[in-house]
Amino acid sequence: MKRILVLGYFGDKNNELNGQTCKTRNVYDMIVSKNEDKNDIRYFDTQQFQFSKFSLFTMLKRIILCNKLVYIPAHNNLKYLFPIIYLICWIRRCEIFLIVVGGWMDSFIKTKKLHVLLLSKISGIFPQSHNLKERLIAQFQFTNVYYFPNFRINSFVPSFKQRDDFRIVFMARIMRQKGIETIFQLADNISHQSKNKNRMSIDFYGPIFDEDKEYFMAQVEKYEMVTYQGILLPDDIYKTLNEYDLMVLPTRFFTEGFPGTILDAYISGIPVVATRWENATEFIDDGITGYIVPFENGENEFVDAVIKLYENRDILLTMKQNAYQKSKLFTSDSAWEILKKHLEN
Repeated sequence: MKRILVLGYFGDKNNELNGQTCKTRNVYDMIVSKNEDKNDIRYFDTQQFQFSKFSLFTMLKRIILCNKLVYIPAHNNLKYLFPIIYLICWIRRCEIFLIVVGGWMDSFIKTKKLHVLLLSKISGIFPQSHNLKERLIAQFQFTNVYYFPNFRINSFVPSFKQRDDFRIVFMARIMRQKGIETIFQLADNISHQSKNKNRMSIDFYGPIFDEDKEYFMAQVEKYEMVTYQGILLPDDIYKTLNEYDLMVLPTRFFTEGFPGTILDAYISGIPVVATRWENATEFIDDGITGYIVPFENGENEFVDAVIKLYENRDILLTMKQNAYQKSKLFTSDSAWEILKKHLEN
């Protein structure tokens, strides 16, 4: 029997929901569901560091007791704890499988020679985009990098509703860096120029970044068509998104990996209009599952893409169906086929 530990930021204490926590929980749930009682599987939530200084010792004890570590670090964890974790695993002959959330790793470790050396010696690095995989290989000559897609565990089937109104949704952390200013420019355009403005609405879901809260709430109050709907519970995401026509994500984070909000949109049968971040073309088929607009100064193209789908419902319906088909590439079964080869050896 193998002793497998999943180590990452689960956010259990306050049910924190973001890309990091969702991916970490999904990986753990997938491993447990595929286990069939063959292995001892445990997890450690690094959020405990915020509540107890003794939790570090709990984490180290669990690492010592495992022989396969599924490690899902964010920036600070990788920077400060990874060398210690590596040393313990080297002494204990424990394999490390590092799953990358986002597209930041290559730029983050560029000046960290020790980290590059240690990462080259672990059992596997698993980025969620082919783009990042190729960059890690090209820049650092890693020979232990394996593509590992973002995924969801679900059985949802969308209804592809057709309606007279046009409902736009944003679901992510609400902050300027996620492009909310561009969305409010869209709202302004619709309010002043669209003859059918009363048929269009924009709803926001997600936690609000404290530094941008005042700006965001003022903008919401400014536009009658815009509403803040709070934070969606995981069980409500797909049935809620299914009530919308379009997801928008004009992100300003160039190193986004595969944002989970896009996958959630696909599963719910709605297309996406997003900026051309570093990995955008890998996950959005321009003109098929959505539209990609320029990363810099693409506000006009963003508005045009949204209006085009509003005015062409036949194109919208086709994109909805294409989006759902695209979601089938990112299932837990396909992700497990990749990871199990390493965990079951």
